[in-house]
Amino acid sequence: MQGAQWVHAASLAELASDALVHDASFASAEATYRAGLEKEPEARAALLPHLALTQSSFRNSIRVPGARVDSYSTVGGSLSLSQTVFKWDDWEAWQESRLSVADAGLAFASARQDTLLKVAQAYLDALAAHDAFSLAQEHQRAVDEQCALATHSFALGAATVVDVDEAQAAVDAARSDLVQTQNTLARRYAALQKMVGHPVDRIDPVDMKVLLPLVQPGTLDQRVLDAQASGYAVMRRQIALEIARREVGKVNAGYLPSVSLIGSVSHGNSAFISGQTNFYTGANRATSGEIGVQISIPLFDGFSTRSAKREALALRDKAEDDLEDARRSAALDAEDAFLGVRDGLAQTVALQTAMQSAETSLRSNQKGFRVGVRINADVLNAEDKLLGARRALDKARYETLGQFLQLKASAAQLDEQTLATLFAGEVAQPDPTNDKK
Repeated sequence: MQGAQWVHAASLAELASDALVHDASFASAEATYRAGLEKEPEARAALLPHLALTQSSFRNSIRVPGARVDSYSTVGGSLSLSQTVFKWDDWEAWQESRLSVADAGLAFASARQDTLLKVAQAYLDALAAHDAFSLAQEHQRAVDEQCALATHSFALGAATVVDVDEAQAAVDAARSDLVQTQNTLARRYAALQKMVGHPVDRIDPVDMKVLLPLVQPGTLDQRVLDAQASGYAVMRRQIALEIARREVGKVNAGYLPSVSLIGSVSHGNSAFISGQTNFYTGANRATSGEIGVQISIPLFDGFSTRSAKREALALRDKAEDDLEDARRSAALDAEDAFLGVRDGLAQTVALQTAMQSAETSLRSNQKGFRVGVRINADVLNAEDKLLGARRALDKARYETLGQFLQLKASAAQLDEQTLATLFAGEVAQPDPTNDKK
């Protein structure tokens, strides 16, 4: 590789790590996860003792007809304890909360995978843009050389003015293409910067000869089974179904009694202030306490429990249908990604052959132009065909990689280790002016 120089470029593993720290959408998902963890202790609180202390101070008065107003003050406090012994809806709510915590964990893991997939796709887009820019530079140099050759041949009388004009038109088109690819490259780097939270101006290239053999789709049946069994969307729908079943149990609690242990201790005093009628003398102090079991039996609630149960059963049916839809969608996504990888690998082989043929054709036309058996337009057309073949090959390669990552993600198998295995190590960053494929 001519013109290569060793530089520290940002690897995908580094960019993925930075994105998990700085990406705003992932940070939002993490905050949502931390909030979801509190559902379980909140629901468990209903099963634990509740203790309350109450302090009171009142100013009271008594008016007796024909007598003065007697007033006095009372100060007291009470300590109350309540412990649920049996309340089925509270138990079901606690079980639901544990499922909600599991769902929060799956949502967070899914957001993590989505972030990795997003930064990996942005990385591949940047690599593709870099390759397109390098190809545009090479094409620019090639048509410049051809234009110079056509001008020289015209001066010698071996070419026509049409050859010169065609060559100049090709130069102008190549310059426009170079500007466009440069702008696209800048936008791809900007997209990466948004996710990782710091400037990115160089990334590790990919050695396709090493990487593409690692991209193997396996068997379609196994990929579909993996997606239906362990895809995040499917697992979350399974939890949603279990929660819906628990909701039916909560509604059934409307037919059941509830039992609680109740206890309280009160202490207070009253002080006589004034008056002619001697209802209170001096100050009175008293302490009282009670403890017992409270049983509540529902008798009639206006048919609300019956209606709520029909609603809960309908929502359970909906959850079952949603789960089936998630499984079918997971199978379809896995199949699409599988076919994308399989067909992409086959396409890259065909496009490599097409690129080699285009290179051979270009060399033949260049030789033919020098000896006068080919015109300048033939050389320029051959240049365009080679450029198109190389761009198509690059596009197929990066799309195949992207489909492989989608295939891994469909079964919740995309993580930092997967990315590190595929895109590992620091390599020589090629000089765009001499980047040969």
